[in-house]
Amino acid sequence: MATANTLERIFSVDNKSKIQPIVSVWKRGRGLENLDNPIGVTIDNSIGDIYVTDWGNHCVKVFDCNCKIMFKFGDEEGEGKMDRPVGLAICRDRILVTQTNHCILNYQVNGKFRSRIGKLGKGELEFQYPRGLTFDEANGEVYICDCHNNRIQILSKELTYKTQFGQDNLKYPLDVKLTKEFIYILDRSIPCLHLYNYTHIPHKSIISGRDILQLIYPYYFYIDNSNNILITDSSDIISSGSISIYNSQFDLIHKIPIDYPTGITVDNRGRVIVVCYGGNLNMY
Repeated sequence: MATANTLERIFSVDNKSKIQPIVSVWKRGRGLENLDNPIGVTIDNSIGDIYVTDWGNHCVKVFDCNCKIMFKFGDEEGEGKMDRPVGLAICRDRILVTQTNHCILNYQVNGKFRSRIGKLGKGELEFQYPRGLTFDEANGEVYICDCHNNRIQILSKELTYKTQFGQDNLKYPLDVKLTKEFIYILDRSIPCLHLYNYTHIPHKSIISGRDILQLIYPYYFYIDNSNNILITDSSDIISSGSISIYNSQFDLIHKIPIDYPTGITVDNRGRVIVVCYGGNLNMY
């Protein structure tokens, strides 16, 4: 997680002003350097490389720490065929990618295909439109938002089924993050943030409203080590999208317009990295 002063660069911008990126990559199309509706983004913190799910080009594209394209991966045929990738997460030498065709693809960080996990259904290791996912760094377990099954599935570090939770409380889980105290789940149905403890019992739900969250169409979120929460919202009452930033008490402390943001993460140097549905990769 990023340091406590991660957000200083953003906080210096007025709430009604668009952030000016340090680096911006925008070139929509089919080539190596192009992005077509990128959805998810994450970082290999060991070296700083940036991984983006390029939904429209059916691949993952890898950029260096300065947003220069390096390579892409995603098989065109066979078990490793990539079909509209959405979420992704990295743990050690493994990267997992969720897809809209109801499965998870397992790769090495260099893009070499390892295995395919899951299929369409409602049972164990079955999914309906999996979205965001994250690793428990301590034990390698994987938490997956099984969106249309209204649950979180947990896989072991060997990628076998372990357990599930949330069916009675979740409606459209999009993204999941772990802190020492809680499991945070972003749900688009209301929208809201759910907090669960590690026995999978609901702790509280922060529901969007006039004074809390103020979200319309959220995609993904990030939590820094001060428990500041950054949420991308691709539809806003007064603009075409924003990054909303809340403190650990869920008070809105900053909201900055950005056009159609989807994935968000922060690197070890405190730079905020956002991908936008139109084809942008921006670093702030």
